[in-house]
Amino acid sequence: MLRQFYFILFLLFIGCSQKDPDERLKNDINTLKKLQDLSIKEVNDSTLLYLTEAKRIIDANDGIPDTFRLENIFLKGYYYRRINMIDSASHYFHKTIDLIEAPNSRYRNLVYYKNTWETDENNSKLANAISTAQKFIDISDGDKNAKGLTYAYNFLERVNLDLGNYEKSLYYNAKTLEAAKKSSDTAMYVITSISRADQLYNLGKKEQAYKLLDSVDHIKTVSKDVRRQVFRNYGVLYFYDEEYTKAIEKYKQALEFSKVIEGNKNYNLIESYNNIAEAYIKQQDYSLAKVYLDSTQAIIQPNSFPEYVTFYHELRFKLNYLTKTNEDEILEEYLGLIADNNKQHEEKIKEELIALKLSNEKEQEAITQKKEAEITNVKLMSLLGFSILLLLIGYLFYRQRRFKFEKQDLQMQQRLLRSQMSPHFMFNTLSAIQNQIKENQKGAVNYLMKFSRLLRLILENSLHNYVEIDSELESLRKYIDLQLLRFPNQFEYTISLENFEEDEGICIPPMLLQPFVENSIEHGFLGINYKGRIHIKLELQDKHILCEIEDNGIGLQPLNKAYQKSVSTQLISTFIYKTTKQKVITLDKKNENLSSSGIVVKFLIPYKFSEHD
Repeated sequence: MLRQFYFILFLLFIGCSQKDPDERLKNDINTLKKLQDLSIKEVNDSTLLYLTEAKRIIDANDGIPDTFRLENIFLKGYYYRRINMIDSASHYFHKTIDLIEAPNSRYRNLVYYKNTWETDENNSKLANAISTAQKFIDISDGDKNAKGLTYAYNFLERVNLDLGNYEKSLYYNAKTLEAAKKSSDTAMYVITSISRADQLYNLGKKEQAYKLLDSVDHIKTVSKDVRRQVFRNYGVLYFYDEEYTKAIEKYKQALEFSKVIEGNKNYNLIESYNNIAEAYIKQQDYSLAKVYLDSTQAIIQPNSFPEYVTFYHELRFKLNYLTKTNEDEILEEYLGLIADNNKQHEEKIKEELIALKLSNEKEQEAITQKKEAEITNVKLMSLLGFSILLLLIGYLFYRQRRFKFEKQDLQMQQRLLRSQMSPHFMFNTLSAIQNQIKENQKGAVNYLMKFSRLLRLILENSLHNYVEIDSELESLRKYIDLQLLRFPNQFEYTISLENFEEDEGICIPPMLLQPFVENSIEHGFLGINYKGRIHIKLELQDKHILCEIEDNGIGLQPLNKAYQKSVSTQLISTFIYKTTKQKVITLDKKNENLSSSGIVVKFLIPYKFSEHD
């Protein structure tokens, strides 16, 4: 590495010895190009040396074009991004675009801006990312830089869609389509049309959504991956409309393209197999659903997309629950899922540790050791907690064999709903604590103790059919406090008790409240621009406790996939109905008052004055 650097210095020395200023400028520019090219090729100890020497040449020669200065600053940010020092990367990227003046007609500037907004998005600085994309639009010529504007508009469309701002997203979608037409970018035009169809569907304009997909379905000149996306989205819309046969037909067409596309092949295949299996489960064709889930299982790798792997486990869990009638069969399948999940995590950890060990041994040695410790500790901790929790649930299933069948069924459902203590919540909390360790070690210790206490409460409560209500409320408070770590100042909550005190020793079944509170936090407050509120009220009645959980979120949106019922709430609803003969009631506050927003969930909870009553 250093040989190349010294070779460049030698060339520079030769260039400096030239007497002709024009010849010297030409040599300096050639040396600059070589230094900057070397900094891009690979990340090593000499990368910053190349860029530092390039900066010295630029500062020493006023005749060098400003584009080299821009490129040098950008390449420094690009280096930091590749070694995952995101804050430093963002600093140099913003420093680069701050030097770009209007009007912008240079295509290379798109690279600078695109890296900037992507880095800010990855660093959870969404407002900065949106501002950067908007600035690129403001300084760009719509006719001369249509292709660049396509990317900026597409980014703003996607961000607003994620935030639930459907009207804004639809506006930027139209702008993307307009720019794609100007730049003759057929692939982007089709992809943007697919996104627009989804948004039209979410706004209740189903007929327009299908017509738009029909219009791009006839475009055969795009890549196979774009064609795959067209059929995939057809299937999704049919699935939402509960036309499962049509959905399966489109999903299978998408699957055929997934098999021949090399890029993201594992990602696309798992998505297709899962989608087909889910539709077959809805059709109650469980044998075919199993075939496609088996296909997913056969191709899962340590680096497979985590959300799709988790979705596979959910579908497999649901299929087992619907098809297995013998308790031992359910337990065996469940433990098999745990074993597969643990194996994937272990292999992933090994791969990442090996990759870390192969990184820079000198300049990056301290960073590498720190990352190894963080990754190993966090992942092993989450893996250990997740495995202990799932194994305990499986063991509790097995203990139910001594009870009558009806009691087995009720209590097994009660145990199953405890498994919905979301692994995503656990991993996200650990990630948030990891960030706190970097920024606020004292605060991180406090949150880690809360998380540890919450896990202990869950493990303790899961051993009993009934737990004291103060223990259950303590678990709920710690869960919400940890969510506030992930979403600071995003919401607040209150808990009120009527006709009884928290320390009266009343016992209730555990883990009935948390899934509904989780729905309010994860889905109810998605994309809101005001502070969320959750109010939990428990009222002691003659035979039951009336529970009301109210929020001021976005309310019920049946067209939004996030509002489909989870396994947790379905199990809770069944358990509540069988024990109280009353259903769980979910009300959209807008139906009663158009100026209100959010939902109210009401249900009865059985209680005892002692765990052994």
